[in-house]
Amino acid sequence: MGSSVLSNLPCAKEADAAPKLLIIMVGLPARGKSYIVRKLSRYLNWLQYEARVFNVGERRRAEAHVEQSGEKAEESHLSRGQFSSSAAFFDPTNADLVSARDQIALKTLDELLNWLSRQDSSSIGILDATNSTQERRQILLSHIRRKRGTLNEVLFIETCCFDQDILEHNFQLKLNGPDYRGQDPDEALRDFRQRVVFYEKSYVPLGEVEEQDKIPYLQVIDVGRKINTHLIQGYLSSRVVEYMLNFNLSERQIWIFSGGESIDDSAGRIGRRSDLTENGQRYAASLVRFIHGERERWEKKRQSHRTQNRDSTRFSVDDPTRKQDALHPQRHKNWSCPLDFCIWTSTMPQTTQTALGFCEKLFTKLQMKTLDDLNAGDMAGLTFEEIATSQPAVYTARKQHKLLYRWPGLGGECYVDLISRLRPVILELERRKDHVLLVTHRAVVRVLLSYFLDLRRDDLAEMVIPKNWGFCLKPTPYGIDFSAYSYRPESGTFCLEPGAQNKFFPS
Repeated sequence: MGSSVLSNLPCAKEADAAPKLLIIMVGLPARGKSYIVRKLSRYLNWLQYEARVFNVGERRRAEAHVEQSGEKAEESHLSRGQFSSSAAFFDPTNADLVSARDQIALKTLDELLNWLSRQDSSSIGILDATNSTQERRQILLSHIRRKRGTLNEVLFIETCCFDQDILEHNFQLKLNGPDYRGQDPDEALRDFRQRVVFYEKSYVPLGEVEEQDKIPYLQVIDVGRKINTHLIQGYLSSRVVEYMLNFNLSERQIWIFSGGESIDDSAGRIGRRSDLTENGQRYAASLVRFIHGERERWEKKRQSHRTQNRDSTRFSVDDPTRKQDALHPQRHKNWSCPLDFCIWTSTMPQTTQTALGFCEKLFTKLQMKTLDDLNAGDMAGLTFEEIATSQPAVYTARKQHKLLYRWPGLGGECYVDLISRLRPVILELERRKDHVLLVTHRAVVRVLLSYFLDLRRDDLAEMVIPKNWGFCLKPTPYGIDFSAYSYRPESGTFCLEPGAQNKFFPS
């Protein structure tokens, strides 16, 4: 029992046994490629793979800066007088500019391939670019075949969008991006629309050619409304497809709270099933009041937006986008119904008792064993001081390898085990379109937050979750809106904590 037990991470395998994946994004501008890439890389890194994004647009802007400043101009693929952000740069009839864009893409691909070859663990490199022509994709594949000797590691992911509302929203988001930031919005929007027109002239979707060449691909249509796959093989590719099947853009809240103080908590004992103390019961009652209030506040705001949309449709019918809303009132028909609100707890008394006060007519409750606390094995029921005294080797090993150390004894877990256990929870949270409150345990809270906040491995191990804090996560088209609330026992309220993430890593 005294010897340390370290888990075997997928990323700890020998280099020749560790699978690699090279994802090449495809799609017209403003179709959500970078949004998908950010979410996908966050998920893969959370699963403890090494995932890294290589963005061709960032390299284009960097080389444009070199060209404009005159620094090291000989290294730039852009000659003087060429504009790397204006629509003119993307003219498919200008052979010189097409060649320049291809060279920038190849240079970015080389950076990706060099990084991938240096990785000893299971790794995923993602080339984030339009790659919207058959010619460009063939250039990339030929380059990969020369460098890697095979195309077995390649997976194309194409994003398509036919929903005009989503497209218009994405176009507006582009105005705040690095290509147009600080420019006149009307001029920037006209320029970007022209860029899209240029791309559309030469755009060839994935399909027959890739299927003839037996290249795996995944098509995502309207942010997950429809998914097409071809020849998906291998563990990493399957993980990618599994994730892509389970996310959406619905506005909702994800609340994550620890259960109230238990009898074992008050004594500093870990890993056992234990009832709430009186303090824990007061915390539970306060949590019920707080969530009820936040739900009402959300619905009032939602109904206010509904009224504004209805009024703008009524009085702005000359606006073609409003005409579209008037012709399709079903777009807002669900706004009159409050969003469902689900409460998920672990199976342990600490959390089920915390959620007892929520009315089952208003909240759908579900107990999930996947949300149970980290299993402490033979150390369950002991304090850390007792472990340090009776099992010093165990105490030291865990302190040195907090992420990888698995508690000895039947069922003992480490944080990597907990990540694996919580994977279905993350997929379900991404899939759901209604509100969810998770009442669980601090170790579980730590792992869940590490996903949503895109924390790296070392951060997960060192992260400190303050006692009696709760968190709200609101998925948005640009990422996650995150807020934290601390429980104030003297007033029985939860208060917003500004700059909360800085408090997760005390110096």
